Amino acid sequence: MKKSLLFLLVCLWLGSLPAVAGSSVLQPEQDPFAGRHFLHPLECIDLTFDGGIVLLDGAKAEVKCEGATVAVATGFKVSNYVGSKRTQGTLNVYFEKQNLPKGKEYLLVVAPGSIAKETDNTVVNTVIEVPFYVPATLGQARSDTPDVISTAMNIWVYWKYETDPVGEPEFILYRNGQEIRKLPAHVGWDWDLGQAYADFGEEVNFEYGVDFRLVLPAGCVKSCYRDDIVNEEVVIDFRGGYTEPVKPLKYEWTTLYDPSLDVLDIVSFLYDRPVRMAEGAKMQLWETDGDVLVKEVDAYIDDSVVNWWIVSADFGGFKMLPGKGYTFVMPEGTVIAENGDPVVNPRNTVNITGKSGINGVMVDETGNGSPIYDLTGRKVTAPVKGGIYITDGKKIVIR
Repeated sequence: MKKSLLFLLVCLWLGSLPAVAGSSVLQPEQDPFAGRHFLHPLECIDLTFDGGIVLLDGAKAEVKCEGATVAVATGFKVSNYVGSKRTQGTLNVYFEKQNLPKGKEYLLVVAPGSIAKETDNTVVNTVIEVPFYVPATLGQARSDTPDVISTAMNIWVYWKYETDPVGEPEFILYRNGQEIRKLPAHVGWDWDLGQAYADFGEEVNFEYGVDFRLVLPAGCVKSCYRDDIVNEEVVIDFRGGYTEPVKPLKYEWTTLYDPSLDVLDIVSFLYDRPVRMAEGAKMQLWETDGDVLVKEVDAYIDDSVVNWWIVSADFGGFKMLPGKGYTFVMPEGTVIAENGDPVVNPRNTVNITGKSGINGVMVDETGNGSPIYDLTGRKVTAPVKGGIYITDGKKIVIR
């Protein structure tokens, strides 16, 4: 009795298995989309079968969305590949080329009796239904970027789908929340994998403990096959891990070194490398004693001298009162290095005292000639050839 019950249960279980090639019906042997979303124009969908097949008269297929037919097959083609171990049949289902609306679920439906087994025409397909999805975007990008980066030449991101650039895309690099650089985004694909990388142009060092964010705006990357399916915003957060000192962004000279200064007109700072201004950058003049902001002026790049990197601000002839203490301030992040390590200026302050100019710069009154100072205001007795110095309130180069 127990053996009979066991035999009955086994028979019922076997009867519940889906039909496969070699039985009385035909069904595709695998997912034609290989688990990937459908980012191509609808033009041809291929179905493969375990064994050769033939096309029957009256074959029909359509694509449905939410129960409604959105496309009807315009033709079919059958091909059978004969290998050393087996034959694989392929059914190509053709449609009038079109882009299906994004962000929707679809169903390919092949009518029953459209194909038959090549060696036995009595074995035909039942209704074949293959679901697929057309995404609204490329989806979330993947990045292998570590949480801490010391040095890098480029940073990569990846998508599951083949990608092309939209125009000339750029990554945006932020340092402690401040935008400091835009970097070319090189976009392409390889082995069905979309990719893009931020190109620094050289190895750069990321300061230890500083928070960085790399952003690729939405719409910079598209599917290779549809221009309207683009990337979502990509955000990569990491912290700098370079423990050696990075080259600081410091000015070499400023017009504030003039010891006879008592009126502020255009104030300029000279840098040793290409720089640019932060958005909304300002320079400030404070009363030192009362800690009062006297005047704040927009800063700008003065490109009137070729191959000189000058940052200036026009204070419009502001008259400083004799004997009153003033502090000139360039806030941190006002000036940004254009290339090399991603650094900004620290908070720069210069103390000025009206008529007497910068503290610590003395005028030689001995009649033995004008004294020479280095760019930090220290008196120099033996200037070096090629060096930049200050004398009589003017910048000179020793030839």
